[in-house]
Amino acid sequence: MKKYFICLFFLICTLPSFCEAIKLKNGLIINGSIIDRSEYVLKVQTSYGVIALNQREIEKIMPDLHRVFLKGGGEYVGTVVDLDDFNLTLNTDSGLINIDVAQITSMEVYDYEEAAKQKKYIENKIDQEAQEQAAKEEGKKTVTASALGTSGLSFDEDLEKVFPSKPQETETVKHIYKTHQDTPEQIKAAAEEKAALEALTPAEQEQKVKEEALSFDQNKKRKEGKNYFSVQAGVLRTDLNINLTELEGPQDFEMSGTNVDFGISYMRKLSDYFWFGGGFDFGMLPKKSTRYAYGSGERDVEISGQTYSLNALFNLYLNPKDPLRVYLTGGGGFASVGIDKSYSDSYQDGEGNWLWKSPTKDDKSITAFNGNIGLGLEWTIEDINIGFETRLKYTPLKKELSKSPKTSLIITLKASWFF
Repeated sequence: MKKYFICLFFLICTLPSFCEAIKLKNGLIINGSIIDRSEYVLKVQTSYGVIALNQREIEKIMPDLHRVFLKGGGEYVGTVVDLDDFNLTLNTDSGLINIDVAQITSMEVYDYEEAAKQKKYIENKIDQEAQEQAAKEEGKKTVTASALGTSGLSFDEDLEKVFPSKPQETETVKHIYKTHQDTPEQIKAAAEEKAALEALTPAEQEQKVKEEALSFDQNKKRKEGKNYFSVQAGVLRTDLNINLTELEGPQDFEMSGTNVDFGISYMRKLSDYFWFGGGFDFGMLPKKSTRYAYGSGERDVEISGQTYSLNALFNLYLNPKDPLRVYLTGGGGFASVGIDKSYSDSYQDGEGNWLWKSPTKDDKSITAFNGNIGLGLEWTIEDINIGFETRLKYTPLKKELSKSPKTSLIITLKASWFF
């Protein structure tokens, strides 16, 4: 256990001394350490060099976060609160979490998924400051040369080697730790994005920046959200064969049709791709009626019903980082079918007139295990996810529904939120 603690302590100590994440008003987040502050300018040491930020550019300064990777593929994001031989205490969005040191494989500074944009922004800043500095130096040289020319003095070029007029350049200190390294594909994509942006008009550029900021906020909410809640409404297609022999009727009266279905679900994030939770469905069965001979008269039967399902559910996202996402869904649990029967009989009185008896009700509920599997499509629109989902439900019913088909189809529209 001691070796785990030493390795983890060394890992934390070798991370760059970043203690802030600075959010700009354009939506960009800069990870760095503040080395100087004035009324108008904030100087920040980043992984790519030192930059000066105008105070008017800054929206807020946030505490730095770390991502902790665990054995088996799990991870947590939060602020390191305490560390000893056995436990690492991390302050996350869900509260304080104690992590066994032996289960930690590595840690890194959480960069809010902004490394590429940060690097591009910082390099542009550094280039701009270098050009301004060069312009100042050039202006200073011109003034000096003019003054010396008027005084009649001249200098040999060799004196430049002995008395350099240029300030000595110092190498920028680079951190050993680096959160990301751009691949050739990323560099090419950044160049293409820059060329496409420059081809737009100023109004189009402003609109694109707003859209990217909105997309960033949505992706961040979806990335950091650990809970998922949805409501849905759609249609339920059922095919049932009901045994009415108890009412002296047909053995397999067909009761098929399409009706409405409603549901809610809640899920918890296990990874970017996999969510697990539970849901409840409520559906209506189509109302049917039949008439058949009974004794010396006739019997009228009217049948309706409802379906209830309480299931454990999962969503497996195939492309979780895209605004338009495709996922597999499924689960299993308990299903209950309520059958409401109302019947009345006809008979002849002494004068030969047909009369009907008052209706009699016969309600029953049949419970069974069920499973379902399907495919869903989800699209993010601002803070709401609008989706379409189709599921095939398998329910082996018994008793008077034993001859019914075991499958039914549910097609729903969904509205969901990550939080």
